[in-house]
Amino acid sequence: MARGTSGRLHFTYSNNLKVSGFTLLELLIAIAVMTILATAAAPSFSSLIESNKLKRLATEIEWLLVQAKSEAVMRNENLKVHFVRDDSGELTYQADGEWILAVTLKAAVITDRVSAKNAAIALIDGQDFKGVSIKASNNYVSYTIDPIRATPSNSGSYGLYIDSNQNVKVMINQLTGRVRTCGKTGKYYGYKPCS
Repeated sequence: MARGTSGRLHFTYSNNLKVSGFTLLELLIAIAVMTILATAAAPSFSSLIESNKLKRLATEIEWLLVQAKSEAVMRNENLKVHFVRDDSGELTYQADGEWILAVTLKAAVITDRVSAKNAAIALIDGQDFKGVSIKASNNYVSYTIDPIRATPSNSGSYGLYIDSNQNVKVMINQLTGRVRTCGKTGKYYGYKPCS
């Protein structure tokens, strides 16, 4: 009987000493698996970030144009929208972020990005969108918003892309004043093709 009791005491004692958790080998294997998964997911994650940057820029341009229309009507005066680069490269695609899209009073004299920032009622600074290529069409470097109809003085658009095969346009209809974004030659970034 004494022998049976001591066996139970030993069994109880050894159960209390068991430690739960990871061994060093299990931890190293788990870290290796997570590293492989993170490495595989990184390229698709960065393309998702770039795609969202383009969508955010398109949305900000749309809202800037809507704000320009509203301000023109509210103030009952012509406002100007300026797409400004210091190097006069407004008509070619550039992804360096060295541009400003600004809404100003019609009388404002805009010669560079600094003068656009100083005179702006509302603006988008390209520094926030480095990596997204943008250009203005010929008529959209500078144009007027009419305060009566809230329409632009010219037809045109802003072209955007990250991948040059997936070009997106943001434009205001000259007759109706409708602001919209569309894929230039197909459905890109969730935008329908331009028609």
